[in-house]
Amino acid sequence: MKIKYQNFLRNNFFLLILLFAVIVVVFLSYNRFIVRRDYIVEYEGNCDPTVDVCFIGCEDDECIENYYYFNIQKYAADLYGQCGEDITDCEEANVCLPEDHNCSITYCDVEVDGDICTLISESNSEIQNGDRDFQEKELLQDNNDNNNI
Repeated sequence: MKIKYQNFLRNNFFLLILLFAVIVVVFLSYNRFIVRRDYIVEYEGNCDPTVDVCFIGCEDDECIENYYYFNIQKYAADLYGQCGEDITDCEEANVCLPEDHNCSITYCDVEVDGDICTLISESNSEIQNGDRDFQEKELLQDNNDNNNI
């Protein structure tokens, strides 16, 4: 009987080591990804194109309606600690807090992303120029009203 087990171990040594290694890797991965949430999550955050240079995305295939976003990378344990299981309506998910580990926000870079940022930058300048024109008209109107008094 003892010789039978020795022959089995000797003939299947590589297979047994491989099986043991697979079990260890599965256990360590489960512990890292499910229990400790020790990984980085990357997702799109809401971006205000009047303040920042944002990426532009399409809501549907025809690109009828656009939305503005930035890319955010956050440590999963921090994210789930701040927002719980549902991160879709969580304000803390869109900012890097001081206690966050490995958190970064990437805005659109004209040199790297090219045309996408140029379009957004042009629309930002149009929006900002429009606001300035509107503010200047208000100031002129206020000055005229004050002069008439």
